[in-house]
Amino acid sequence: RNVYKDLRQIELACDSQEDVDSWKASFLRAGVYPEKDQTENEEGAQENTFSMDPQLERQVETIRNLVDSYVGIINKSIRDLMPKTIMHLMINNTKDFIHSELLAYLYSSADQSSLMEESPEQAQRRDEMLRMYHALREALSIIGDISTSTVSTPVPPPVDDTWLQ
Repeated sequence: RNVYKDLRQIELACDSQEDVDSWKASFLRAGVYPEKDQTENEEGAQENTFSMDPQLERQVETIRNLVDSYVGIINKSIRDLMPKTIMHLMINNTKDFIHSELLAYLYSSADQSSLMEESPEQAQRRDEMLRMYHALREALSIIGDISTSTVSTPVPPPVDDTWLQ
């Protein structure tokens, strides 16, 4: 039967400080921790807030490494997403400006039928391109006729030069 079941405090008597430290470390490894209100040790100074439990220290170090990794991932993601977000916002704002302001200005300033007319320079360029297209098409048909009417003779066999040696 556990005599200390309902008790909150255990008194130990040891011969040396080494034995006290050994007992404290054993209790910490077993999962028995001092209460928070017990803030002063035998000398009257504050106790060290770091645990002497190696398993707890490993767990804390593992959690610290995981948090550092998570913060690194978040930092990398933010560095990747910020330029994309800025460009997205800039493009959307420009698109909205063009749609609302410039389009309204275009419709109010001129005749809508004249907006869709082709400029004289563009019409001249289109005509030049059509003439070039027809000329190239005729050239390709001439080249095609030449290659089909040309007769080729096979290459003669190689000369036997073994008698020269």
